[in-house]
Amino acid sequence: MAPFDESLLSATFRLAGPALAPDLMARLREEAMALMAGREPLPDYLVDTALATGDAELIWALAGCPPTAERLPALLRLAALGYTALGPRLYRGYGDRQELRAAVLEGAERNLDDPDWHEPDGLVEFLLNADGVEELLPALRAPFPAVVRHALKTVGHKVDASEQLAACRAVLAHGGVAELAGLAGLYTLRPAVAELVRRAAAAPDPAAVLESASVTEDDGTAAVDGPTPSEPAPGAPAAPSGTELVQQLRELTWTREGFPLDGVDWDLVLAEHRREPLPDGALLTLAAHRGCPDEIVLAAYRKSPRHLPATSPLPWQLLAEPDWSDSYSRFDLSRLLRRGIREGAYPVERVLREIRPARVVLGSLPYEETPVREELSGLVAGLGADWAAWRALYSLMPRFTGTGTELFAAAREQTAKHRGKTWPRPLTPEYPVSEPDGARAVFLRLYDLAAEDVRLALAEHLDLRSIQHLLVHYQPSAALRDRFVALHGVSVLAGIASSWELPEQTIAELLLHDDPEINAKLYIHTPLSAEQRRQILAGRRSRPAGGEAPLPLTEELFAELRNSGRRHWLLPALEAGNPRLARILLGKIKLHTPAGQLLLLVRLWERHGAQEVRALLDETEFPERRSKKHPLPAATHKIVRSALEAADGLAELRERLARARSPESRAEYLRTAAAGRRDQVTAALERLSEETGPDLPWKELTAEHHRDPLPDALLVELAKRDDLPEELRPDCQVAEVRLEHREHPHRLTGPRPTALDLLRQYQLPAYVYGHQEWLNLAMSYGQLTLSDILREARPARVAAAYLAHRDQEAREEEAEQLRRVRREIVDLVATHLGEDPEAWTVAMRLMPEFTGTLPELLATTAAVIS
Repeated sequence: MAPFDESLLSATFRLAGPALAPDLMARLREEAMALMAGREPLPDYLVDTALATGDAELIWALAGCPPTAERLPALLRLAALGYTALGPRLYRGYGDRQELRAAVLEGAERNLDDPDWHEPDGLVEFLLNADGVEELLPALRAPFPAVVRHALKTVGHKVDASEQLAACRAVLAHGGVAELAGLAGLYTLRPAVAELVRRAAAAPDPAAVLESASVTEDDGTAAVDGPTPSEPAPGAPAAPSGTELVQQLRELTWTREGFPLDGVDWDLVLAEHRREPLPDGALLTLAAHRGCPDEIVLAAYRKSPRHLPATSPLPWQLLAEPDWSDSYSRFDLSRLLRRGIREGAYPVERVLREIRPARVVLGSLPYEETPVREELSGLVAGLGADWAAWRALYSLMPRFTGTGTELFAAAREQTAKHRGKTWPRPLTPEYPVSEPDGARAVFLRLYDLAAEDVRLALAEHLDLRSIQHLLVHYQPSAALRDRFVALHGVSVLAGIASSWELPEQTIAELLLHDDPEINAKLYIHTPLSAEQRRQILAGRRSRPAGGEAPLPLTEELFAELRNSGRRHWLLPALEAGNPRLARILLGKIKLHTPAGQLLLLVRLWERHGAQEVRALLDETEFPERRSKKHPLPAATHKIVRSALEAADGLAELRERLARARSPESRAEYLRTAAAGRRDQVTAALERLSEETGPDLPWKELTAEHHRDPLPDALLVELAKRDDLPEELRPDCQVAEVRLEHREHPHRLTGPRPTALDLLRQYQLPAYVYGHQEWLNLAMSYGQLTLSDILREARPARVAAAYLAHRDQEAREEEAEQLRRVRREIVDLVATHLGEDPEAWTVAMRLMPEFTGTLPELLATTAAVIS
């Protein structure tokens, strides 16, 4: 038997109404159970019927349904009954259950004497073993003191003082003064709440103390105002102390916010830690306090350096103690220096004078901070414009074990050893460029701090990799940039063209130099537009004053194009008129349109004459092409060879090119392409856009469609474009409805059925029930109505499920259709089933296997019971 759709079951029971509900639920018990356990809306009278019968299985099934917005009212009714057996089933589970969980606990108050709450599988035992925040937050107001205490201890630190106070009131109400007094020792309680608990426990009327208290929040610290008892509890501290403090710290295995530390005996904490080290959570919790001793802060840092609280003290030992030569610790040093220098805890001069090794310290300093720049600028000034001193600094840095101040002093001392020497182990630019690292990164940061005249004087000594890093990652002055160009030629700026994220403005500025090396790097390593790629491959200059001869292409660019398979890299060669590029292009990719093929040959003829065109046609080998067949089709060969023999062959070839690029030819190309599979149409549109331009000849396509309708596949693809003419849109929608039908053969010729024809001819797929994408599509385009589906769709169960889903979604734009189809359904049901439960039962039993329409099903049912 085919399964029932939940929405169909819901719609059927709602349609039957309250009078038939008891009989139908008894006769269709399996279906009723499935409906109760599902997520579809339940009328109140169905819930009333289930509760009135006392049917435990039906109620149990209902309690297990998901807490959706439609089902929540029914679940809240169950929770209010206070059934112990249903408590855990309603409480646990996924989804938004906070309101339902609160209702379960409120219902439990009505039946607290039932011992089943405390059974091994009961609600209390479940909550005492829970540790999830979502499960325990509602339990802060549970009528079970042990549960509230467990919730406060586990998640109490996550709620404010008012929620903690409400939990304390719940414990007092259901557990008495003794249970309330036991809460004061919980370290998760805010200090003011714990103080109030002590006062209440010592007062003659504890409830009055708790009920009259008011709570305010100030920067996360609770302040509780209330009446002062006549005899306040003596010596009530604001924070735990002594054995209580030690016990709570030993239990802190992870960091706790809001842990009361004001007034803590730090000598006791230190002594306890020295006796037996505190756990990591306790150390980090203590370290967050500004009064924490340095020894505790150091211990917390050693345990978890990357989790040291942002509010901790910053003792000097944090810098002086670790061995920063370990590469894994450099990130930690950078974090400490950034915070310490910003807060004034670590003077930059002392850091440079005492912390080692120099290369790590200099690489970890926050150079954007003013004290760092000022201190380092003074040290850099001591090197002057003497390249030997700067070279000594760079050479010493990788192995130097001393401090930063000592490194600068050593560099000045060893100047003579580096006199007359060039950059050690120079490197060329890299593509794509990376961030400088190691000694080179530190050197460039220091170089950037030098005075302008010093930078200009040192420019001639830098290797090309350093110049590239300066151009890309720093902002050298115009004078320094001009100095680099004067030293190495304008091609040195090619190092900038080394990132796929290069801004458009920078690309445009680099193109203005009309330098082949720069153009090559731009082509290979940056996101050029299609027009910019055509410009580079054609050798067109950005500045006409630079000359009329086209710019040459570098061998590197030829090699990259030959090794590339990217169409957007290779297609710009169509207009280049370059013999080598033409062969690379034809060897790597196929030209699909006559316009693209003829454009390649016309440009080649214009730039290099007829002989190059003839040679290309006679060519037998192309790079990367295995086939011996020429990549240009025979029809193109025939056209071009005829032009080669003509008196004015170039003019004739240009005329054929203009004809191939005409709107009529492009429209015919698309019609021909649509004779294949649907994906071939998509490819044809892409190729046409690549080889002739992105704009489509809409006027000609529309006229062609009116003369002879375009294939459905082409119409559907055209509809995806924003510039589709509105007069074509209705026909495109009809075509899409045909193509999306899973049974309709996608024939390119022959009959073109309407959506209603397809609905009548083919059965709807049963496995998706109400989620019928094809029906939704046809409905959205106005090709079908809900009445069509009611009367014509097969099988009946799928049509009914779809109508039920559609009725639930209740789209505003089809409100009138919904009203009309509801009336039709009511009339059909009244005619064939009436209020006979036996008729309804027979219809429901027939429906899973019935292959006809809904009206046919109802007529068959009437015939069976007559």
